[in-house]
Amino acid sequence: MILGFNIWESFTLELWVNIGIMQNPKSEDRRFSIIVCILLFVITFLIYYFTSEGLPTAYNNFVLLAEAFLHGRLYLTEDLKWIELAFYEGRYYILPPPMPAILLLPFVAIFGLSTNQTLASIFIGSLNIPIAFLVVCKITQQRAIRFWTTAMFGFGTIHWWLSTAGGVWSFSQVTSVTFLLLAIYITLLGKRPFLSGVFLGASYWSRLPTILSLPFFIVMYSDKWLKRPGESSILKRINLKPLIYLALGVGIFVLLNFIYNFVRFGTPLDVAYYLKPGIFDEHWYEKGIFDITYIPRHLRIIFAAFPIFLPKAPYVMPSWGGMAIWITTPAFIYALFAGIRNKLAIGCWISILLIAIVEFTHGTTGFSQFGYRFAVDFYPFLFLLTVKGIGDRIRWHHKVLITIGVLVNLWGVLWINKFGWIGW
Repeated sequence: MILGFNIWESFTLELWVNIGIMQNPKSEDRRFSIIVCILLFVITFLIYYFTSEGLPTAYNNFVLLAEAFLHGRLYLTEDLKWIELAFYEGRYYILPPPMPAILLLPFVAIFGLSTNQTLASIFIGSLNIPIAFLVVCKITQQRAIRFWTTAMFGFGTIHWWLSTAGGVWSFSQVTSVTFLLLAIYITLLGKRPFLSGVFLGASYWSRLPTILSLPFFIVMYSDKWLKRPGESSILKRINLKPLIYLALGVGIFVLLNFIYNFVRFGTPLDVAYYLKPGIFDEHWYEKGIFDITYIPRHLRIIFAAFPIFLPKAPYVMPSWGGMAIWITTPAFIYALFAGIRNKLAIGCWISILLIAIVEFTHGTTGFSQFGYRFAVDFYPFLFLLTVKGIGDRIRWHHKVLITIGVLVNLWGVLWINKFGWIGW
């Protein structure tokens, strides 16, 4: 235990030194940094835990997959009617990528199928908040901005609801956010392109569309791979080594995914959803799983979907069909003030656009959901832009919109998890 504490202490100290809070760390500074990091996690965990439904999710696909892995299988031995499964050559396969199941392996090895996937989601979701704080610390030196925007991410976005839901779809996204935030943090340190790629790859193996954020990392490492002007040839100005390291990190998980799918389905392509029985009989896939004609239905949800208003108590309820992003997180409006002539904004907007194009062409819009959950795949970049857009000082209107977002998400989480007040 003493060894573990010392490792955690050293790791925490290194992070705080890197983010510039401590220049000449002393013993008391070490203790303080550890307390701050632990408090961020503990407070979030307690709030998430006590605002959750309190029961393990029935959609514990990743617990089932982890149990299969421990028995040397990539498939389930029976068709479980309440969860989505792909059917191929007499076997049943989990649809999403397996990274969340890999994280659950040690717990399933101990607790078996009784492992609480919802609790795991709450735990990992709570980890995302101190990581988000560390990311913010690389963007601004203003302590007030750091804490207000971290609170916004943890409690003023639908990340709160996703973390407490715990089902296969939400757990995938929460896990993906963890690795994506880590990739962003390492990139903002500007030291380890390979490690940035590894974390991005792990995010991809949790939620496939996040790999489309690769341009962010290429842009942010441009000072390492693109030399200063002076050479007559553009090829002589490019240092390929950082790009190769970045590609190798991501490539590990791309290769693993190819192998994973080839062993399961005889093709390196991710075709699991196409093998779900009856999927093309569902009306929202009238033109296939992806089609550009589906874009308007997503735009309606993300920009124009409102709660359900009733003539009697509780008078207003969240809609399972989704709600507009400006309702669930109004402070995201400040992302529009981040500018476009800095590499962080360029990388963020390109990544958001690429992920959104894929998400918006999907036949479904993410239901059942609070807010628009597909957008969480690019929330880390929208978060960066919001911090950048707030500027050098937190003002009263920033606090007002962040507070409104926290209240809206508290309302949504309590209405759904505690009272079951939700409809279409």
